[in-house]
Amino acid sequence: MPADSLIQRLPRHLKMSELRVFVAVLEHRSFHKAAAAVHLTQPAVTKAIAGLEEMLGVRLFDRHTHGVVPTAHGLSFAPRAVAVFEELRRAAQDLALVSSGARGTLRVGTVPMPAIPFLPIAIQQLTAARPDALVSVVEARESELVERLRKRDIELAILRLALFDLDEDLHADTLFDEKLCVVASKDHAFAARKTLNWPELLRERWVLPPADCYFFEYVLRTLDKAGLALPRKSVESFEVSVQYGMVSQGGMLSFGMRSPFVFAPGREQVVRLPFELPAPERPVSAISMGAHQISPLAQVLVDQIRALVAAAPRADAVQRSGTPARARHARQAEDQGFAR
Repeated sequence: MPADSLIQRLPRHLKMSELRVFVAVLEHRSFHKAAAAVHLTQPAVTKAIAGLEEMLGVRLFDRHTHGVVPTAHGLSFAPRAVAVFEELRRAAQDLALVSSGARGTLRVGTVPMPAIPFLPIAIQQLTAARPDALVSVVEARESELVERLRKRDIELAILRLALFDLDEDLHADTLFDEKLCVVASKDHAFAARKTLNWPELLRERWVLPPADCYFFEYVLRTLDKAGLALPRKSVESFEVSVQYGMVSQGGMLSFGMRSPFVFAPGREQVVRLPFELPAPERPVSAISMGAHQISPLAQVLVDQIRALVAAAPRADAVQRSGTPARARHARQAEDQGFAR
């Protein structure tokens, strides 16, 4: 058979069942033993080899009284046939690793740190358990992250649904609830207070995000719902590090998002003030494209975050059962600082 004709026929007509039988016969040098190995009858093995030889246009085995031996064509074909099954075995192993989340690449987006400070902890635990996995983190504003999702530039975006409305093409996998709060330095005069009213807070200096970000809009909606005036800002900054610095070192107040557990190290300098804003809790969620199932590695990250939530102590429960000092410490530990 001309080589060009065989090149055309081989991909279209080669049967994996016949190739499997060929490898078994090659290994056992016997149709009878090969039939037992692949759980077929001997006539079925004979038919499979005959079909493969007819398709290839060459004899693959010489039959003898005590078994079979590969021909020159059979010996030439053998390494390729064995390689096909070895690659299939490796492919199955790779698919199993990807399915378990042990291997793969995950691109996840979030707002600049430490706005959602639990994410580095979850990623660290994921990569420690799955060293062959690669996680790429993109920091951007909420609107940019949504666009990156739609362009498939990232697979997940960890966002607070309180800050924007979810479009129909997006899917939200809830991770935990958030609520707006007022934060201050632990050394601020208000940090030791048990109660505060809004006029007192309005007289303080504030650092706020700019008007063109989601978080500022959320603050406005929350205050409007509660019938509260917007504080006059002394400093405006989109950067979380600047907001945190002005609160922890500059004695200013700011808004933040309260979570039921501690994620970020070094947050002891900032506390949540005892003024309850009547904003409904809205969840932090893993946002993905609704028409696509997330990868196994992405699901591992989502599960890891949920595990952190389940393992973390509830600060409110500690407050109810502890002494006043412990309650103040619990409230300090609950703070999550600033959101975008």
